Amino acid sequence: MDIYQSIYDKLDRIGVFSVNQYTVIEKPPDLPLCIDRLSDDVYALSHNPVIEGVVVADPDMEIRVSHRTRTAEPLLFQDRSGKRVVYPEPGKVNLTVKNDLAEYLDRWLSDLLSKGYIRSQ
Repeated sequence: MDIYQSIYDKLDRIGVFSVNQYTVIEKPPDLPLCIDRLSDDVYALSHNPVIEGVVVADPDMEIRVSHRTRTAEPLLFQDRSGKRVVYPEPGKVNLTVKNDLAEYLDRWLSDLLSKGYIRSQ
């Protein structure tokens, strides 16, 4: 299994693909996990802590899935330090960002699963 299949499998285990629009998984004392379905094949996952009275998406990641190939890839990542984009313009890919974000996303999803972030149906 490659990393993109691993990411897909973990998103499936969390229950991301059953989200039609938006949902939140609560796991106190940890931050809630927000799941947004942005389109048929793009989802966003985020934690939204309140920092100095302001809600901040940290981290916030957009992910494109292919149900046909059972793979998922990161598209965009943002946190307090800024934004990283895998496809900065049409026809261009930043492979360093793509590889870094895929590794981060795979670890983050493993951590979420280990803490019990699983959407109940």
